[in-house]
Amino acid sequence: MVDSVCYLNGHFVPLSEAKISVLDRGFIFGDAVYEVIPVFDGSVFRLPEHLKRLRTSLAAAAIPDPLSMHSWTTIVGELIGLHRGHDQMIYVQVSRGVAARDHMPRPDVKPTVFLMSSPLTWLRHSDPITVVTTEDFRWGRCDIKTTSLLASVMSRMHAARLGSQETIFIRSGLVTEAAASNVFIAKSGVVKTPPLSHQILAGVTRNLLVELLDGTDPSVREEPISQIELTSADEVWLTSSSRELVPVIRIDGKPVGDGLAGPLFQRVKSIYEFYKNSRGGETE
Repeated sequence: MVDSVCYLNGHFVPLSEAKISVLDRGFIFGDAVYEVIPVFDGSVFRLPEHLKRLRTSLAAAAIPDPLSMHSWTTIVGELIGLHRGHDQMIYVQVSRGVAARDHMPRPDVKPTVFLMSSPLTWLRHSDPITVVTTEDFRWGRCDIKTTSLLASVMSRMHAARLGSQETIFIRSGLVTEAAASNVFIAKSGVVKTPPLSHQILAGVTRNLLVELLDGTDPSVREEPISQIELTSADEVWLTSSSRELVPVIRIDGKPVGDGLAGPLFQRVKSIYEFYKNSRGGETE
């Protein structure tokens, strides 16, 4: 395989040769934010929405946005062009930059900008998965897409030890989200997803489904979901940019509904696919 090319601080370089300082605050403190942008059949998907979320995370973390929207768009396009595969996942990371270790950052630190491309084919599938639930022990600003992902890593490892693929977090008896995805449930034909808050990342795929289903049957209610509602739902599915829509067939070892991907999931999935195939490649 030809060495992948990445973008680092103004230059495209082979990924194997890219280097940052060990004093980078992203490495020392996890003082960084990131974004994951899918590319389907050579077309970047929902780029403005991803860049808007990146800028929102940067602002929330008080990290200066190092590039204009035009520059972000140009760099992403060039990186896609350097990797000729049709399906890619563009990873974008901006750290506060390099400085002597101190919790209080200096005001003159220059952000570190890093982008890389990975093949998306191994992530793209809608095979049903099983999940476990656990108490949400993360911090209080999960709406910021930070690289400080230890809680998610630990939760995925916990799920794997129990023979599952994902963990759904419960906070004070209510569903927040999964370790790397948003949660939808369906009960008696009604689809619900938790409302956005500081405890939930504004998933681009999540928001797209809410938009696509507005005024349709089924539409989506953005309402709190209790743990009891989750475990008694007829259908449960997860959404993310890399895995799109994935049905959940077992939670904590117990079947969801009849243990198969349900009819509402199939209907919503077809609506999503129609949008993606007809309009999803638009970047402006």
